[in-house]
Amino acid sequence: MQLETVKSIILSLLVGASLLLSFALWNYKPEVESFPEEQYEERVELGGVEQTAKDLIQPESIIFRNGQNYYSFTDPKNSKLLYQDMQSWVLYDFRTGTGNGRPSEGTQLEIVFPDAIPMNMLGSLFTFNTDQTFPDWGFERIFITFNRDSSSINIIFLSRNGEEQATAVVNNTKKYERLWNRLTTFEGLREYLRVNTSENTIYIPKYKVEMASRSVAVQEISSNLMVDTLFRNPDIVSRNRINENEVYFTDSARGIMRVYENRRTMEFQNPLQSPLERVNPATLLEMSKNNINNHLGWTDEYHLMEVIASSNTIRYQLFYNGYPVYGSNHTSVIEQQFRIKDLSQPNRYNRPLFRLVNLLGSDPVELPSGKDVSNYLKNSKTYESAYVEDIRVGYNLVYQSSADVITLNPAWFIKYNGSWQEIDFDAASNQKGGS
Repeated sequence: MQLETVKSIILSLLVGASLLLSFALWNYKPEVESFPEEQYEERVELGGVEQTAKDLIQPESIIFRNGQNYYSFTDPKNSKLLYQDMQSWVLYDFRTGTGNGRPSEGTQLEIVFPDAIPMNMLGSLFTFNTDQTFPDWGFERIFITFNRDSSSINIIFLSRNGEEQATAVVNNTKKYERLWNRLTTFEGLREYLRVNTSENTIYIPKYKVEMASRSVAVQEISSNLMVDTLFRNPDIVSRNRINENEVYFTDSARGIMRVYENRRTMEFQNPLQSPLERVNPATLLEMSKNNINNHLGWTDEYHLMEVIASSNTIRYQLFYNGYPVYGSNHTSVIEQQFRIKDLSQPNRYNRPLFRLVNLLGSDPVELPSGKDVSNYLKNSKTYESAYVEDIRVGYNLVYQSSADVITLNPAWFIKYNGSWQEIDFDAASNQKGGS
């Protein structure tokens, strides 16, 4: 075979190999290992919603006064609707000064909050016509009075001790007429009884209250989600069962979490106590709100219950159908405490591990009248009037541990010496002068 022929054959083979190699490279798809989504850092979510300060800070009652008679909405959900409308009113001529106590007008509204609200939060709660500088005291009550000549509304924020006040004016004839109509026709209202305690003024329904006992299905919030939320390194958290109802989680450094399965609640605490540096209530609310928003922890309707500034503690109350829900051992309360070491994460965090989903059934219930409640407490050997702080109608939460169902039983509740408890009317021997 001639040399030139051999060269041609070799060249043809090289060209063919090159084409095959190019074709293989063009069609090559490398096998890249796919990682499960859990390996990417994502926000832990409990299935709730984000809330604003407007959502969380709600009055416990709105009282219409006409002379010596007092009224509030028959349906408490209408109180929330009215308050939401008030937050859209434009407030003019904002001024601060010395308090004169309660306004003396015979026709007025009184809006009562469960705890003192910092004045520097007013800009987040209400609408002003211009930017304002707010004082550093807190208000627990707002009063609304009427200017008959100009058909305008006066707004009065009164400090807890009554020594300071701030005022503003609403120039809106439609809002004026709507409120004035409520005060004079009592449409949608029922009569309330004014009860004076040693340090407070309480308003309760004067006559019998008709409600319904409700059975509600609940959905469990996984304890694993709370581990991911509260521990910086969930992979090193150990799980130990203490008994049939209690499970104990710890990472031996960051914190301890106890889950009580029979009542679907959890209690978290950092055992390494860092120094406590008090923060103002507005800052505390903002930190707590943001922390719970970060894991969508508002799984039901919660309202601000109280702020304990001395320990940086904040509590939120569960509400259902417009009424507060009371239960034991954090079945109806979210509680957080913050310390100086890490103000973005709570040092203590207690909450329910369920969310309300579907109403399963209801039965009508008639509660005693406010007059009967007032007389009962006056004659009671158990309750001293000096320790009575508040009285409310609400639901008593009973958890059915054998099923994902709770029962909400209507009842009268009393805030006595700092804590809420159901009033037991069956304790006949509880009456003064009884045997």
